Amino acid sequence: MRFKVTVLLIFVALFVAACGGSSGQEVAPTAPASASEPTEAAAEAPTAEAEATANEESMVEAASMIGLPDPLAVSGNIVSAGSSTVFPLAERIAERYQNEGFSGDITIDSIGSGAGFERFCVAAETDVSNASRAIRASEVASCNENGRYPIEFRVGTDALAVVVSQENDFLTDATFEELVQIFGTASNWSDVNPDWPDEPIQRFIPGTDSGTFDYFTEAVFEEDPEPQLSASNVQLSEDDNVLVQGVAGSPNAVGYFGYAYAAENTDILHPIMIEGVEPNNATVDANEYPLARPLFIYSDGNIMMEKPQVADYINFFLTYVDEEISDVGYFPASDEALNAARDKWVAAMSGEGESVAESAEEEAPAEEEMAMVELPVPDPLAVSGNIVSAGSSTVFPLAERIAERYQNEGFAGDITIDSIGSGAGYERFCVAAETDVSNASRAIRDTEIESCRANGREPIEFRVGTDALAVVVSQENDFLTDATFEELVQIFGSASNWSDVNPDWPDEPIQRFIPGTDSGTFDYFTEAVFEEDPEPQLSATNVQLSEDDNVLVQGVAGSPYAVGYFGYAYAAENTDILHPIMIEGVEPNNATVDANEYPLARPLFIYSDAGIMGEKPQVADYINFFLTYVNEEILDVGYFPASDEALNQSREKWLEAMGQ
Repeated sequence: MRFKVTVLLIFVALFVAACGGSSGQEVAPTAPASASEPTEAAAEAPTAEAEATANEESMVEAASMIGLPDPLAVSGNIVSAGSSTVFPLAERIAERYQNEGFSGDITIDSIGSGAGFERFCVAAETDVSNASRAIRASEVASCNENGRYPIEFRVGTDALAVVVSQENDFLTDATFEELVQIFGTASNWSDVNPDWPDEPIQRFIPGTDSGTFDYFTEAVFEEDPEPQLSASNVQLSEDDNVLVQGVAGSPNAVGYFGYAYAAENTDILHPIMIEGVEPNNATVDANEYPLARPLFIYSDGNIMMEKPQVADYINFFLTYVDEEISDVGYFPASDEALNAARDKWVAAMSGEGESVAESAEEEAPAEEEMAMVELPVPDPLAVSGNIVSAGSSTVFPLAERIAERYQNEGFAGDITIDSIGSGAGYERFCVAAETDVSNASRAIRDTEIESCRANGREPIEFRVGTDALAVVVSQENDFLTDATFEELVQIFGSASNWSDVNPDWPDEPIQRFIPGTDSGTFDYFTEAVFEEDPEPQLSATNVQLSEDDNVLVQGVAGSPYAVGYFGYAYAAENTDILHPIMIEGVEPNNATVDANEYPLARPLFIYSDAGIMGEKPQVADYINFFLTYVNEEILDVGYFPASDEALNQSREKWLEAMGQ
């Protein structure tokens, strides 16, 4: 096996030489080391040899399967964007790729991990997304909605550096408790340590869209960004060079960012120790340095197949990253992680690539064991002002219950909840721009999103539960206990009398009570039963429409020949006068909905906007309260909890909206 390793390395060396393959820097010719003057490489040889012995079989297999990249054989453009931390590494790889023959254009934008995923998943305008954190479930979902299935390639490891100016002569080490004060609660340095100057702390930190900010917030502040954002003398920037210059400009300044930027600026900055551990190659490799994190690039199998230059660039990245990464200031990923990335490349190019979503689906714990995303504890006593919401009549009783509890727990402001239907709710939220929260029993449509954006609103969807639509009859009805979808088409559309549907049923006119056309309930029933054609219901005889479900309840209860449908909550509240029928032999209840057996179940949402949540803290806190306690209230209201996965995605969206 050692012979095979040698042959492979010689082959790679010959290929690089044939391509003129340098990195754009002068490389001194290799000379044999003398006994008296051992080289650094020779000194490290035993460690490298030991690692090679342990990993040579897997390394040979991975290298032989992935094949050698060929920058001369491909052309076209490559567009990437994302993490400012990954940026210098991607820039180095791209420069070497072009130096070795690629004649196309490579664009690399440093905009932060979150913004990078936005451009890759939502705008779908980049080929590669650079990231200093793993992609989130909500971002994967956005990708999937646009036909993209992100594949994760681990390319290295970064150590975050906390830095001060070279003029700072007092901060050389910090505990996590001190970091919380330094970047959050303290105003002056002496507040942290009385031996330090009684001078204001000047803070320079990454922007909230940066993976660096996310990682530091998670590691130091237990995922709560508020202390940093509300601290005094704080400047945020997605540009690490701005942070470097800010910290360097004052002995009382402090900041944090990727270690690469600290390594490039040791003449003006000093990276401090964390918990007594210095950030360097040895402490990161040994998992001793407390602020280290993985670095990734993401792409999609279809992109790699349709744009060979993207596939070759990623191959090049994975092949030569370890030759460049230390010079950039980061640390290599483990052989195991890099081999896994190479395996993913091979699988993607064979059409068998596994996306992040597919991997997560296989590896996710059972739903009942899934850890819930932690939100900050909502505090109704700490906020004031008004909260205005409107929309779905189905969501109305749930929103009303949450609002009542929110006020009972201390919120002194006004909460308005109007039951006007999902469509009308979107109209007030997006077009009139007069509500803070839109309640909905259907997902927002593209045209409604466009209306929102025209008014400077970017709707954020929060899944809060599941509704089962109930088809109901009066308790006096003794013939309709179950219906097929074919019978529902007749009952709510083409038939005039009950006997037209079933000759054993009464020869009496069907009296229909259905939601208004602006209701998400109407939309959902129309889609599920009438294949999205509303006309049969609207042209049926003896039909009454209303956005008020209570009107429908009373209408159906008033006659043994009446029938209607609405959210199951209203049926559950009125079992003394109404009877919910089975659909296709399945009764609507918690068990059948959870098992995906009941045919008429649908998600429930609330929508808001990050700008609103930032400007009106009471709205953000109310939504936090909603997501925190909804599962304690929803069954009593008559609906069913969303899955842990769906609720986690909503909680992640809240954290993202709040910059956490």
